Amino acid sequence: MTNNSLPVIPLLIGGKETTSVPSIQFPVYSNLQQKNIYISESANMETARLAADAALASFKTWKKVPAVERRELLQNYSRILRANAEELIAVQKEETSAPELLCRKNIELATGLIEETAACVTSLKGAIPPTTSSSVLSLAFTVPIGPVLVIAPWNSPIVLGARNIATAVAAGCTVVFKASENCPKLHHLLVRFFEEAGLPRGVINVIQATREMASEVTEAVIAHPAIRKVEFVGSAAVGRIIGQLCSKYLKPVFMELGGKGPAIILEDADLPAAAKRCVFGAFLHHGQICFSTERIVVVEKVAMEFQKLLIAEAESFPVTDGVSPRIVNASQEKLLDAQKKGAIFLCGGPEKISPSKLRPTIIQGVTKEMHIYNEEAFGPSAALFIARDPEHAIEIANDSPYGLSAAIHTSDFHKAWLMTQELDFGQVHINGMTVHDEPTFPVGGVKGSGWGRNNALWGLQEFCETKLMTWSVEGNKFI
Repeated sequence: MTNNSLPVIPLLIGGKETTSVPSIQFPVYSNLQQKNIYISESANMETARLAADAALASFKTWKKVPAVERRELLQNYSRILRANAEELIAVQKEETSAPELLCRKNIELATGLIEETAACVTSLKGAIPPTTSSSVLSLAFTVPIGPVLVIAPWNSPIVLGARNIATAVAAGCTVVFKASENCPKLHHLLVRFFEEAGLPRGVINVIQATREMASEVTEAVIAHPAIRKVEFVGSAAVGRIIGQLCSKYLKPVFMELGGKGPAIILEDADLPAAAKRCVFGAFLHHGQICFSTERIVVVEKVAMEFQKLLIAEAESFPVTDGVSPRIVNASQEKLLDAQKKGAIFLCGGPEKISPSKLRPTIIQGVTKEMHIYNEEAFGPSAALFIARDPEHAIEIANDSPYGLSAAIHTSDFHKAWLMTQELDFGQVHINGMTVHDEPTFPVGGVKGSGWGRNNALWGLQEFCETKLMTWSVEGNKFI
């Protein structure tokens, strides 16, 4: 399909490429190429409902597929993703301006997560609970929750797209996959390769929507009686809307939202290594990662020495383009707001290098009156705070509505262990970056960063529920 010589990305419903009626289209802009590269079809409320209908129809057969077959399917899927890595990387770079390193990490992590999930499929087991009567047998067994809505973001599109649809499918669910409007081709490729691996058509149905229509399209799917759960990965602002819709229609929701990741540097830390990891964690992918290091908290005894190291690392970091001028502008506005309210730029500043790239920035003197204190910067910047002692560092780190990922830099394991207990974050990495995910890790947030856990068996359990059956007998007679 083409429109003005540009390829058209369709909707995929019931295994067939389709459009809304009448057709609604929007351009997909490549910041890397500075031009529109595709035209994408947009769903409307009717096609959103049709996608949910298709997911329900396919669930009737997919839920009966044995776990060992689902395991083999995921193993095939991982092999095909690896075999097509160069195409996936090229499309991710084209649509999201991601650097080569991050694209390759997306492939590595996605395939590892899929393989680990495959290994866990047969671990979805039940139990035989004891009963009060010797004539009653009880069986508690695991079943797929049903058709689900999966909404994936653009900033780590391969890993978050492939992981989420593969986990739902592995659990026995069928999917309405809402692709990102920023990278629809990439998300469609993930499903196409899944079908090449042997997934029956219609198990995953793909829709995308214009930004203007996203709200009504999403509500149409959530409201559909067939949809039994929603998984959303994205911003806290949109997460609040999704949460309200799920509450309205009494649908459980599983969310991984934004972060305001702190890195704490204690006086016994390897300061040069800590500075390097803080800067890499803050500036990777133009800071457009939910696990990014956004706050750096150093104890005052080593603050001056660490600050010099941090600035040197920041000024030499080769920051990449942001995904779009719109998102870069939003990050810039937060820096300008902080500047107006008295913050100091230790390096960098609110000026752009180009329309889609901000200067790598370390900012100090951030106060609660500034938007950047509690809101994600989502750009190549981090705020430096000086703490009196480790207890004060914990206080600063926890003073946030978010709770996704944190880091502590220290050579004292016992101190790190005690501090981890006090930090209100889903994961705490010692002497590492806040940006850290592996296939075997239970990953997710607390507070405003969402709830539920992804990866491996933890992720599979999010798409399952427990059903109880009792069998009452007395001799050969049913009671």
